[in-house]
Amino acid sequence: MHLSEKLEQEIVSKIKESETFKNAPTSRGLLQYLYEATKKGTHLKEAVIELEFFKDSQVEEKNNPRVRVNIYNLRKKLLAYYEGEGSAEAWQLKIDKGQYKVRFVKKQAPVGWAKKIGWRQVLPYGLLLIALLALLVAYMPPKTPSLWRSFLGSSASTNLVLGDHFGAMGQTLTGGKGWTRDFEINNIDQFYDLLERKPELKGVLHPAKYSYTTRMAAMASQRFQQFFQHYGKGFSIRFSTQTTLPEIKEGNAIYAGPLKNENQFIGFFNDANPFFTLTSRTLVLSGHPSLEDTSWSMGSTLVDEEYAIVSKYPSIGNTEHFVFFSQHDIGVSATAEYFTDKDSLQKFETDYLKGKKYFTALFKVKGKHRVDTDLKLEMVVGF
Repeated sequence: MHLSEKLEQEIVSKIKESETFKNAPTSRGLLQYLYEATKKGTHLKEAVIELEFFKDSQVEEKNNPRVRVNIYNLRKKLLAYYEGEGSAEAWQLKIDKGQYKVRFVKKQAPVGWAKKIGWRQVLPYGLLLIALLALLVAYMPPKTPSLWRSFLGSSASTNLVLGDHFGAMGQTLTGGKGWTRDFEINNIDQFYDLLERKPELKGVLHPAKYSYTTRMAAMASQRFQQFFQHYGKGFSIRFSTQTTLPEIKEGNAIYAGPLKNENQFIGFFNDANPFFTLTSRTLVLSGHPSLEDTSWSMGSTLVDEEYAIVSKYPSIGNTEHFVFFSQHDIGVSATAEYFTDKDSLQKFETDYLKGKKYFTALFKVKGKHRVDTDLKLEMVVGF
């Protein structure tokens, strides 16, 4: 069954006039705009919304997250509306994640028992149900490791955020045009600061439309995907340069990647850890009641030997972060394998956590040609 355009507009108007949306003029206007643009067949994307709704034509230069933040707020308000005053509505308006078009979904009515059924009729179905339950028990996912319980044993969503690198487009050493990476430039703001300091680069360099990852991203993604699939769970994959704070805060998060890209998880790590402070180049331990203050350099130029940091800590609300930091491929790849292996997980929990829920661990990782890695645990601090 399809709604008429008149009924669709009535649904949109009713939402806009609700108590939930009463004090949210931007969400009301954005909802009306998205509905009308959907009906017109507009190819909705961030740049189009920025230009047509927010009247800002400079979004590509500013990399303004305004569209994503406002769409996120609109989805939250729609969820609150249908959980409250709109819970009895027969039709619901949806804006799917990753999309900007609106659609209307008919709410399914609960199915009740039509009549009593005699036991002779029920018996075959009862036996079938017992058989199905036996199969279900036989194929139930294995018991989840306690370190991963909040990720694998709850309804909270999980985002795997892969550490990528910001880049610029411009002239290369060979005189052609290509992608350039400078480890001192890690986001759009730092790029435009560079142009202010070196105006001769204006018109020569431009922000790249895509970022860069090493093969660590593929290797870590594969390890986590196999591990989560074993327990019947899944996750979404994001890239650090394209992930906003609201997206990180909306569920559990795993970060796998370098420190030198100055990713947002460094700040989360420092806020949550009582004894460690981390920068893109150093790890510092201080204020621990039984361990000496110590610092480690994370900026090794060696590609076959480095430190890797793994930490699990509480985030906002009831969510948690599990982070895997190193500068090169071998650190993240080796520790991702270690913390997704049943035997090494059990040993780590038994030997080092001692009842602690959260921890920070430091590893020394070696690997010839970034393969056949050797992993040595240097320190574990639980909290």
